[in-house]
Amino acid sequence: MSAPVIVLQNAVYKYPKGSFSLNCPALQLFAGELALILGPNGSGKTTLSKLACGIYKPDSGQLLLNGESANGFSLGKIGKTVGYLFQEPGRQLFATNCLEELTFVGEIKGANKEQTAARAEDILKRFGLFELRERSIYRLSRGEKQRLALCGILMQNPLYIILDEPTTGLDKQARQVLYNTIDELLSQGVGLAVISHDHEVIDRYTQAKIIKVANGEVLA
Repeated sequence: MSAPVIVLQNAVYKYPKGSFSLNCPALQLFAGELALILGPNGSGKTTLSKLACGIYKPDSGQLLLNGESANGFSLGKIGKTVGYLFQEPGRQLFATNCLEELTFVGEIKGANKEQTAARAEDILKRFGLFELRERSIYRLSRGEKQRLALCGILMQNPLYIILDEPTTGLDKQARQVLYNTIDELLSQGVGLAVISHDHEVIDRYTQAKIIKVANGEVLA
């Protein structure tokens, strides 16, 4: 097996306000592998996921990305390796319409407009959103917002993606689109970690690596 994309070593995160803290003695996440992050409400699952993608910085211990210490990395730099899909996808959509949502970051960075637009359109087609490319993000369903947010993540070509409760609020058809997307990304060598309480997800992916979190302790 290749080297892990994400490693947490003796990582501890304490919330500035409140008494809750998360302790992760050791965690390795690999490209092309699916991991399920399981545990009761309030156990620290989302805290772990935000620590693994650099949204939270460890108070002690290390976050390593591709073998390099990432404690001091900016979110922009981390985002080239690890993408994070929030439980409420609308939180990470900012542009006027679907196409602009995928192109505005590249345009800010000075990327070639034609190439960026062509790549964005290809990704929108892949996720069944091309016909909605000029639709306002405020007129999208939850499932469409989720797919669009995932499209935005894929514009960065990450090696790993973390999904926080991705089936919440999705109907049967939207769930199937999500499952197909997970399967496709895994086949392409992208690693995924999914936070879930959903027994359908757990039963579907019986071969996934299981990471258990309880009372602020990562038991993987």
